Amino acid sequence: MIKNKSLQIGEIADKTGVSSHTLRYYEKLGLIQKPSRSTGGFRLYPPQDVEKITFIKKAQSFGLTLEEIKTIMGCSKQGLNPCCDLIMEVFTKKITEFESKIKEMQHMRRRLKCLVSEWSTKQ
Repeated sequence: MIKNKSLQIGEIADKTGVSSHTLRYYEKLGLIQKPSRSTGGFRLYPPQDVEKITFIKKAQSFGLTLEEIKTIMGCSKQGLNPCCDLIMEVFTKKITEFESKIKEMQHMRRRLKCLVSEWSTKQ
């Protein structure tokens, strides 16, 4: 990664794999700071934003919402212990949500199998 060199929106989009629209949305939500502007009006992102956006994408891959991610990112400024406690709480809640969804989907699967079975016997 290039150190201390500001990146334009297209450059940071290429490095992180997110669209410029997504970057502007992250700014709007406060997940990343509003970037400075060049004399030509281009957004200039600090190189550390690549790491932040990579973290956001990784956290989303674990099923975290942008609001949950924002909370974790805000907590990280308070130090390791409060952040670890928050992450444990968020992950425990997320596991419970996933288990509930899995049960619901298993129930739906059983119902669909019954319907398919009934349908096939009628033909």
